[in-house]
Amino acid sequence: MSSTISILFPNKLSIRHLVVSIAMVLSGFLSSASGAQERDTYGGFTDIKGEATGFFHTEKIDGRWWLVTPEGNAFWGIGMAHPVTDFMEGAITFTYGGDQEAWLRGTIQRMRDLGYNCVWSGPYCPERMRRGFVDRELAERIFEESAIPYGFPIPLIKHNVELKPGEKQPDVFSDEYVEYVNELVARYVPKLKDNPWIMGYYYGFGSWDREVGWINSTIERIGSPGRARLLGLLEDRYKGNIKSLNEVYGTQFRSFGELKRSGSLVYPEWIRRLKMSIVQMPDEPGSQKIFDDAQVLLGELIEQVYRLGHEAIRKYDQNHMIFGAYVKEATLNMDMWRRVDPYIDVIAPQHVSKVFPIRQVVEALDKPALISDQPFGNVYPSHLIRKGGTPGPVPDHLDRLVLYDILSHRISRDPDYIGVDFCACLFDQFPTERAYDRGQPGFYSIDGEPQSHLIRTVQNLNAQMLDNVKVSHSDSAIEALDTKFHETLQRYRQVVNDRRAFLQKSPAIENP
Repeated sequence: MSSTISILFPNKLSIRHLVVSIAMVLSGFLSSASGAQERDTYGGFTDIKGEATGFFHTEKIDGRWWLVTPEGNAFWGIGMAHPVTDFMEGAITFTYGGDQEAWLRGTIQRMRDLGYNCVWSGPYCPERMRRGFVDRELAERIFEESAIPYGFPIPLIKHNVELKPGEKQPDVFSDEYVEYVNELVARYVPKLKDNPWIMGYYYGFGSWDREVGWINSTIERIGSPGRARLLGLLEDRYKGNIKSLNEVYGTQFRSFGELKRSGSLVYPEWIRRLKMSIVQMPDEPGSQKIFDDAQVLLGELIEQVYRLGHEAIRKYDQNHMIFGAYVKEATLNMDMWRRVDPYIDVIAPQHVSKVFPIRQVVEALDKPALISDQPFGNVYPSHLIRKGGTPGPVPDHLDRLVLYDILSHRISRDPDYIGVDFCACLFDQFPTERAYDRGQPGFYSIDGEPQSHLIRTVQNLNAQMLDNVKVSHSDSAIEALDTKFHETLQRYRQVVNDRRAFLQKSPAIENP
């Protein structure tokens, strides 16, 4: 595979940026040239063989799970979760002079220079496309032309941040939703089915991370297919005995018929927080049964989405993998993973977590895992820390490098994983009105100025991960790294919590 040096000159480029860009490109060129005999067209290791099927797929080879390239060689995917989003408007404007094509091509090149060898999120991230700024068709075309492995979004369920005011998740048992799924798949999959650079399809980020609201909104739609399905499931669970249900829920329905006609059940928010180990099970009688009921109802909803997506995709495409949704690690319990097992090829939790260790699912389903959106900390101004609601804060930018260091080794040494998608943006995000959108830092400013320490660290660690995956590592070494990550993260969280408490107590102090 030949290597070429290409440097994209944005309209506004500092001498410092130029020097760093040249150094990065030369570094990538020399690295590529030295490893030219070891990698295939898609970046696979030519000394680790799998089956050549013409498409990406997974195989377990000598005790480790791998992606296998279309040419039949082992591949381990390192990606950046949010490179193409509407929040890159600042970079498009100031670094690329408003030229979206130059920005998209430059984004792919910059990711390559950083050592990211694939794009699990694909041409764009659905949950960060709410403003309609990015030209989606252009992004799809650029990715198709760019010879980099990528996933493709088929957004069957919105992230909660995508919902407009008053909008609720759909009734997935309705004819309208079935039609939506079929039309969405028919729009994209037939033209992608023969593309060997596509690793697989996914259904969006963070789906069901507000699961209680989804269950409640389904039940409250009187006369809907979803309500009938969920309440019918409860009737079966309680064997038609309405008194038993009333005892658990503290209700006074005279029959399941009355409940179905006009009654209401509301599941509490502590259910989601309990799954995340934020709270403990309430002492009130019936709490465990309410929790268990909610998990069964959620499983019914999730299985329906996965089944519909699988059936629609497989009408056109028998070759590409299906990842399902990139879900929070605690969303699906073991029963739910078993329910969706027939409809996925890869398990795709978002985080390395002690709340619900994913190895048990890998072993039970005999399928590999992708860490689909792994955060490594964000740094926020003190006024945002005081308000709270900022996702994944850490005290300083150096702490982000510490976490990336630990995570890169922990994940790449684990034979259960075929890759990782780090929760990162290439350019700084503009802060906007909602916590989810608040100024996530990138590798470059909106003017294209590099975060040099971050860039050098990530380049080195991404290269190190590709060395790690070719060597066997003991379970005890992996567990030690896992413990180190969670202990370090907890210490950083405590520092941020202390800062928040101080700033809330002393609101006039912004910069002590």
